[in-house]
Amino acid sequence: MNIVITDDHAVVREGMKFLLSTTDDLKVIKDVDSGEALIKFLEVNHENVDLILLDLVMPELNGIDILEIIKRDYPKVKVVILTSFTSEEYVRPVLNKKADGYLIKEMDADDLIESLRKVADGEQVIHEDVSQLLKHDKLPHQKNVLSIRELEVLKEMVYGKSNKEIAETLFVSEKTVKTHVSHILNKLEVSDRTQAVVYAIRHHIVNL
Repeated sequence: MNIVITDDHAVVREGMKFLLSTTDDLKVIKDVDSGEALIKFLEVNHENVDLILLDLVMPELNGIDILEIIKRDYPKVKVVILTSFTSEEYVRPVLNKKADGYLIKEMDADDLIESLRKVADGEQVIHEDVSQLLKHDKLPHQKNVLSIRELEVLKEMVYGKSNKEIAETLFVSEKTVKTHVSHILNKLEVSDRTQAVVYAIRHHIVNL
């Protein structure tokens, strides 16, 4: 299986290349430090790529945006998120966009290799720490998944910002922010901003 590693930390890329070099069936054909570099590589070489190991938090394009592009333009390429983040702010958007795996950088090396082999065989592999998060999908935010933009607005609400301040931070109109806030209240089944903030903190919806 031909693998491309995408992570903005050189140490992570080198460590993963060394780890996978110990296997006979997992071959790293390229490692890049940004989403832009990955997309450029795929434009020419996507037919030779079986799987992408993708970090979530990177400059410019983040992992969620990159995942969406790959699944749209190169649906045959499998994408496994490899990250240290396990909060709902990251997990749910990733799984909603049909990632083939969600793995944790701190996991055991042998388990990571075995997980990649399972993905190669067509399974979706989710680390047990993330699986625990998804077990009880009965709360409002689990039934009514917030969009990436709504999560961004909610985070700013938790920081105590007004609609005007949020608009300035996210470079959108105040009217757009009001619409997002309304959707957030409806999805979380709360009646005001204070309740939304309390709910977000209690259930660790955003990564602060």
